[in-house]
Amino acid sequence: MVSKILEVRNFSAGYENGFVLKNISFDAGVGEFLCILGRNGSGKTTLLKGIQKLIPNIKGDVFVDGEKINGLSPKQIAKKIAYVPQLSDFIFQFTVKELIEMARYVHQGRIFKFTELDKRKVEEAMEITQIKNLQNRKIATLSGGERKRVLIARALVQDTPLIFLDEPSAHLDLNFQIEVYKLLYNLCKEKRKTIICTEHNINLVIPFCDRIIFLNGGYIFKEGKPSEIITEENIREVYNACVKVRKNPITGLPEISLIK
Repeated sequence: MVSKILEVRNFSAGYENGFVLKNISFDAGVGEFLCILGRNGSGKTTLLKGIQKLIPNIKGDVFVDGEKINGLSPKQIAKKIAYVPQLSDFIFQFTVKELIEMARYVHQGRIFKFTELDKRKVEEAMEITQIKNLQNRKIATLSGGERKRVLIARALVQDTPLIFLDEPSAHLDLNFQIEVYKLLYNLCKEKRKTIICTEHNINLVIPFCDRIIFLNGGYIFKEGKPSEIITEENIREVYNACVKVRKNPITGLPEISLIK
């Protein structure tokens, strides 16, 4: 049985004008790839931010590896959850390697000292994400796909059991979308990282994720394996869209086709 790394209980989250998510509960297992789907405004990004206490209005309980994080400091949370946002603005033009090295700060004491372990973690992350050839480049000179790999490498260097990603395929061409999801899948299966991401491209995530959660109107509408919950009825209910769901002849997994 897969052990739980994340437990969310009776969780609500929102902003100054109220809650976007209302009283939701779910778990995530060690080495699981979980995808959060839903329409714009359904609370996908709010969920990722709320669990990390990055927004002001939250209530309920969150546990990581059995430890309640509600009372933890931002640095303590950063040792448990690495976050790759959808958009990142880099005010200062650091090199790729400098940007990745900064992620080791969460493991330092009051006096920062870059150790041999820190160096190994940085080198390993660049190898896994295949960006060693970019390490001396300025971040502003990179393509969208290259930047995404750098941000994933930075998340790896934090050395957390959980990695959250907000729409990792956004602004990428088809080749980079697939490459990023292959990378995330391998992190789950080989490194036993737990990946939780939001996404709009449903067909993209189906071959890679273990489980899907549909958010609808701030609540969990359905959750389960892609083969169980990717149905025409569920898509119509969540997205108010008429689609045709068929079985992919190669993978045997469900596949969505739009109907004009």
